[in-house]
Amino acid sequence: MMESVAPKGNQKLESPRLDSRGVRLSKNQLPATDQLLSALTVARLGSFTKAAQELELSQPALSRQVQGLEKTLGIKIFERIGRVMRLTSAGEELINRAGPLMEELSRVSSNLSAANGTTAGRIRLGASESVAVNSLPGILRPYLAANRRVNLRLVCRTSERLPELVVSGDLDVAVCAVEQEPAGLAIRRLWDEELVLVLPINHPSRSRSIASYQGEDFVLLPSSTVTRRVLDAALRERGVELKVVLEHDSPEVIKAMVLAGLGLAILPEPTVRKETRRGELAAWPLSDLKVTRSIVAITDPRRQPWPAELALIEALAQYGR
Repeated sequence: MMESVAPKGNQKLESPRLDSRGVRLSKNQLPATDQLLSALTVARLGSFTKAAQELELSQPALSRQVQGLEKTLGIKIFERIGRVMRLTSAGEELINRAGPLMEELSRVSSNLSAANGTTAGRIRLGASESVAVNSLPGILRPYLAANRRVNLRLVCRTSERLPELVVSGDLDVAVCAVEQEPAGLAIRRLWDEELVLVLPINHPSRSRSIASYQGEDFVLLPSSTVTRRVLDAALRERGVELKVVLEHDSPEVIKAMVLAGLGLAILPEPTVRKETRRGELAAWPLSDLKVTRSIVAITDPRRQPWPAELALIEALAQYGR
């Protein structure tokens, strides 16, 4: 029969500290969060110099953080091959596992702050070029003024690429045009943009019918873009074929080509609003070709949104009303 051992005097027996799954935790095995953040930032930017600038640390201080993490874990995280720095196999596993954990820890902290009346956190926002240039400045200015603790990172990519970045977890929110709803993602419709005919200010024609411009040279977005595919579908429906002499995926380049007299264009009205107000270009709605593209906010429903994200999406929706 096993004999029980009683504590001496008033001494209390303490049970081992367990986590929620019943696993024993040792503080000696847990790296500091600032060390993990340093390693994650270096891995993301691929440079100690850039990581030190982003974290507002000196390079020696950043190196000490990473070395301290390596000592705690007993592994080598980075290695240099000539001038190229890369992750070791152990470092790659650490980054792949610790990145989502640090993201979730930040999210929990942000949610708790929001419950206490404070909106903070990091948002990785993606947008197409035309949305970023023509719509986001007026949206982000008041949003960031009201949410000064939000760290916003803006990335510009094509509308075709942005949903993929949301799925991969590289972006929290994407704002772009869509042809159809991407499978598995949450979509919130924000606003519609009408496509208009764009001409040099001294163009002799004043017709509002697309049929009357079939002999003209056109500079259009490429057929790989959502906007061009929506336009082409509408043109086919009306039996209209345009003479396309130049294609480019940047509306800014297309406007420059029209200004240079290389052709006409069909673009979303917000992309030419400044030029028409300044009298540099003419932009007209077409009487026989009504085409709009839908701008949406895309998120991943599998993850819990930051409070700051929800506030941003509301700001985007308010812009579209």
